[in-house]
Amino acid sequence: MAFGIGDTVVKPGLGICKIKSIRKMQVEGKEQSFYVLQSGDVKVMVPFAYAHAGGLRSVMTESQIDELFAFFREPILLPEHETDTPDLYAIKVDRAKDEIKQRSPLVVAAIAKTLFYKSKLCDLPKIETELLQGSLTTLAEEVAHAQHTTRQKILFKIRSILTEGRKARKDSIHHT
Repeated sequence: MAFGIGDTVVKPGLGICKIKSIRKMQVEGKEQSFYVLQSGDVKVMVPFAYAHAGGLRSVMTESQIDELFAFFREPILLPEHETDTPDLYAIKVDRAKDEIKQRSPLVVAAIAKTLFYKSKLCDLPKIETELLQGSLTTLAEEVAHAQHTTRQKILFKIRSILTEGRKARKDSIHHT
């Protein structure tokens, strides 16, 4: 998929950006085309040849947002004969940090969901609290942009949906 000037895109490590221009430059004797992206005061150039491989993508569509919310609504199921303990929600911190930077919505959502469930069982260590906040903020920023609303409203909606999913799981366990 090619992008055009004025398109809003998501760049891993940077976030939501606007394509301000397209430039052609000589690089090692060859002419290459670059997207010039701007996010706030930051401008970066991304070569066309590496844009998609580097994770440059369109902002989530409404159907992708619906899929994200459905993922949050679906409870994390416990293994048979297991009790709900914080150990079930272990994550690799360095890997989670990298995945949040990459900004793949469902991957970031899995981190948020895991840490949200864990946070209901115990106080999270500081780094996990930061990862939970970072993952929720990353998702809320993009959804809010796509839906023309505020990040706070989306954060509230995500937390409410996660709570619904957890409650649905608790209810199904008690009815079994």
